Amino acid sequence: MIRWTPVGVAAVTGAVLSPDVDPRAPVTGLVIDSREAGPGVVFLALPGSRAHGADFAADAVRRGSPFVMADRPLAVPHALVSDPFAALRQVAEVALRRVRVAGQNPMVIANTGSLGKTTTKDLLARILSQVGETVASPGSFNNHIGVPLTVTMAGPTTQFLVLEMGANHEGEIAALTRLAPPDVAVVLSVSNAHVGEFGSIEAIARAKAELVESLGPTGVAVLNLDDPLVAGMAFLAAADALTFGFDSAARIMGHDMATDAAGRLRLGVTDQDEDATAWMETELIGEQLAGDVLGAVAAAVAVGVPVGRAAAALDGVGPISPHRMAVSELDRGITLIDDAYNASPESVAAALEFAGSLARRSGRQAEAVLGSMLELGDESAAEHRRIGALVAREGFSRLIVVGSHARPMCDAAVAAGMPASHVEHHPAERAPDGLAAQLAQILGPGVVLIKGSNSVGLWRLADQLKEQLRAPDARSRPPGGDARC
Repeated sequence: MIRWTPVGVAAVTGAVLSPDVDPRAPVTGLVIDSREAGPGVVFLALPGSRAHGADFAADAVRRGSPFVMADRPLAVPHALVSDPFAALRQVAEVALRRVRVAGQNPMVIANTGSLGKTTTKDLLARILSQVGETVASPGSFNNHIGVPLTVTMAGPTTQFLVLEMGANHEGEIAALTRLAPPDVAVVLSVSNAHVGEFGSIEAIARAKAELVESLGPTGVAVLNLDDPLVAGMAFLAAADALTFGFDSAARIMGHDMATDAAGRLRLGVTDQDEDATAWMETELIGEQLAGDVLGAVAAAVAVGVPVGRAAAALDGVGPISPHRMAVSELDRGITLIDDAYNASPESVAAALEFAGSLARRSGRQAEAVLGSMLELGDESAAEHRRIGALVAREGFSRLIVVGSHARPMCDAAVAAGMPASHVEHHPAERAPDGLAAQLAQILGPGVVLIKGSNSVGLWRLADQLKEQLRAPDARSRPPGGDARC
C-alpha cells in the first residue's frame, strides 16, 4: 500500500478522528479482519450479518493498529465514518490514483466469468510475478469489498494489478471498473451459475460484458472463443480482441490436451500470430481447467509476455488458492478431491466426470459428498436432479448430500439406479458437526469428491477429513513441512 497518514485517510473519507489518534502515524495497510491488524495496518470495522466489526476493535488495536475505522464511536483510537463501505471505496480510488502518479503506473488486468475466475487470476499472477512486481486478489476477493481491498495493496513499485471481478446483478462489474479501470479485460465463460440472481443467461452475459465495455480505446479484450456468448463480446470492444481457446481461429490456441494417470493436465499452446508454440505439464487436476490456463496465457500475451515465457511460468504449477481441485492422498488408500470452495451445475458436472474417470482408471470406487448449488432460482430443482442422475451414471458407489436445496439430487440418483441405502441426505444448510467423523469411519479405498456452494461449508469438512485421515507418511513430517494447496 502507498503510505498514508490518519489525516490523509480522514480527508479522503470525511472521517472524524478521535482525539487519541496520532495524526502523523504511518498507515501502510488496510484490513477487514482484526487478526490481520498490526503496526501501521488500519482495521476497517464492517457491519456483517452475524457480527459487527466494531466488536473486534480492541483486538485490532492490541495487535498494533493505529486506529479503527468504523461507523460508531469506539473506546479505542478510531476514525468515525458514516458508511464504512463507501470509505473503503474512497480510499481505494485515491490510492490507485496516487500509485499511478507516484509509482510505476501499473497495468490493471481484470477477469470475470461464470467459472474459473480465481484459478485464472492465480495463474496469471504467477506468470506476471516473474516479469515484474505483481499484486493480485487473494483468494476470491471479487466483490465490492474484495476489489477495493486488493487495489489498496498496490504500491509505488507495483507493475501489474490483477483483479477478479464477480457479480450477482447487472451493473456491479461496471461499478467495479469505475473504481479500477482495466487496461486488459478477460472474460472466461458465461453459464447459469447465478441464473437465480440474474433471471436469465442473457442477463448474465450482459453483466460479464460490462468488463469489456469499460475498456478505453487502447484497452485489450481477452475473450474465450470456445464460448459463443463470450466470443460475441468482441463487438463491444473499443479495440481488437485477443482470443483464446481450442477453436482453430483463436490466436492463443490450445491443443494436444491430455491428463496422466493421476489426472494432471498437460497441453500445448500456440500463439498463431507469432507462430510460437510451447508445452506445459502442470499439477492442475482435470481437463476442465484447460480454459483457465489458456485464459491466463492469453492475458499475459496481451501485456507483452511471449507465449513461451508464459507457458514456462506455468510448467509444474498446481492449485494456488485452497479448495479448488486440490488432491490429497489420505490413509486407507483414499484419494480426496477437495473442490469445495464453490459450485455451479457446470463445475459440479465436470468434477464428477473427472472423479469418476480417475476412479475407473485406477480400478477403485468413487464416492461423492455434494452440497447445495445456490443462486439457481427456478432452475434449482432441475439442475440438482441433473447432477444426481450424473452421479449414478458415472458409477459412484455412495452419495452424501448436504443442504435442503440439494434433496432432488438424492431422488434423481436413486431413480437412475443407485441403491437408496447408498444415498444420504443432511437437510441442514451447512455441513453438520460430526459428519467428518462419520465419513472417516465409512469411507473405503477409492476416490472421494467434496464439492458444494461456499456457504454450505463443505470446505471445512474437507479440512477435517484431511486431518483425521492423513496418510502415515504425512503424520511423520514435522509441522509446516507440507505445502498448502
